[in-house]
Amino acid sequence: MMTDETQFPYAARSFIVNYGNGLVFRNSYLADGKSVTVEHLEGGMKGTLSTSTFNWFELGNGGYILSWQEEDKSTVVHFDNFEKKTTRSFYTMMDGRFFELSGKITSETAHV
Repeated sequence: MMTDETQFPYAARSFIVNYGNGLVFRNSYLADGKSVTVEHLEGGMKGTLSTSTFNWFELGNGGYILSWQEEDKSTVVHFDNFEKKTTRSFYTMMDGRFFELSGKITSETAHV
C-alpha cells in the first residue's frame, strides 16, 4: 500500500511496455517514487515525453495498481505485474474515448 513512508519499489527504474500494433512506451519511474515519465517509442508520437505524478497500490504477488492524469487531462490506470511481466491498462482520453490494453513489460534499466 502507498503511504508517505513507503517508497514505490520500482522507483529509479525504467520498463518497456509493449501493447503490440505499434503501441510501445518506456515508463520511467523516477527516483522520487512519485513521478513517471512516459516516452512513446513507436508510431506518430515517437519521441514524445510526458511526466506525471502517479499514485500506486500494491496488490501482492508482484501486482500493482498505478494511476495518473496526463498533461492533456487524459487518465491512465495500469494493473502491472512486474514479476509476471504483464500489464493491463485503461486509458480515457480527454475527448471521452476509452481504451483497454493488454501487453508485456520488460525491465530496461535499474536507474533513472
